[in-house]
Amino acid sequence: MIFSKRSLLFVDNANKPQGFHTKRTPRAGGLGIFLVFLVGGGAHWGLLLGGVVVFLSGFLEDLNRPLSPQKRLFLQSLGALFAISLTPLILKDFAPFFSLPVILALPFSVFMLVGVANAINIIDGFNGLAGGLSLAILGILYWIEPNTWVLALLLGVLGFLVLNFPKGYIFLGDGGAYLLGLVCGAHLMDLALRGVVSVWFGLALMVYPVTEVLFSIARRKLQKQKATLPDALHLHTLLFKALTSKYPNPNAFTGFSIVVLNLPFMLASYFWRNHPHWLLVVIALFVGVYLSFYQYLNRKECPCA
Repeated sequence: MIFSKRSLLFVDNANKPQGFHTKRTPRAGGLGIFLVFLVGGGAHWGLLLGGVVVFLSGFLEDLNRPLSPQKRLFLQSLGALFAISLTPLILKDFAPFFSLPVILALPFSVFMLVGVANAINIIDGFNGLAGGLSLAILGILYWIEPNTWVLALLLGVLGFLVLNFPKGYIFLGDGGAYLLGLVCGAHLMDLALRGVVSVWFGLALMVYPVTEVLFSIARRKLQKQKATLPDALHLHTLLFKALTSKYPNPNAFTGFSIVVLNLPFMLASYFWRNHPHWLLVVIALFVGVYLSFYQYLNRKECPCA
């Protein structure tokens, strides 16, 4: 039975490098969002098919049936390929800077969508972080172009946050995080292709999780480690360690703080959503702030570094 005690998505990661929870916590939060995704009725069948594949690539992990990183990446790429080629959502024109031929635009679009899915997953775990950020992204998307399906997903995430923040009674799980990343990324690509926003708006709006995943890959490569190797050196984990002795619930405060710190950049992205040069300024400014804050926290954690 899918909801047995063993298979119902309990996370107990206190002994993992990135672990900071001492209680077994269900990872079924993404299942509810997945059901909203299926019955919402507002997605193209290509995105629905892609979403199912991407969700399953993480949901198997939530069911304690983990896939190897290679198999998981293959499924995510396949799901993204379905969503991009069948919907279609192939980004070719990165105005005003460059454009890509279709032979390059298709794999690059798949790469971007897989990257966004993993970016949301990498920040999941702290109460309110992935859910709060996804709620803000979906809220801005609905603000730009009201859509009943986006509204349904937004309400689904809000329902999840009631249980996730601040006490952390439930997590998104890998399946839910991957799905939210895919849906947000695909909707941003659709808006850009229809000329509603600049193609750079998506990167600016989701600059925090994207920066986190790219910086983590680069950091691990420089340290001669596998890019998929988990660790406790993300910005959010360093902030959590810095707050542990100062607040009664540092987990929730970490998630809340990072979401709040991201809001000015997200609102600036919305304000300049049709101005690529200003969007690049927002991106560059965020990356500079991120790296400075990361260096500060890293030195505080390890003064000898």
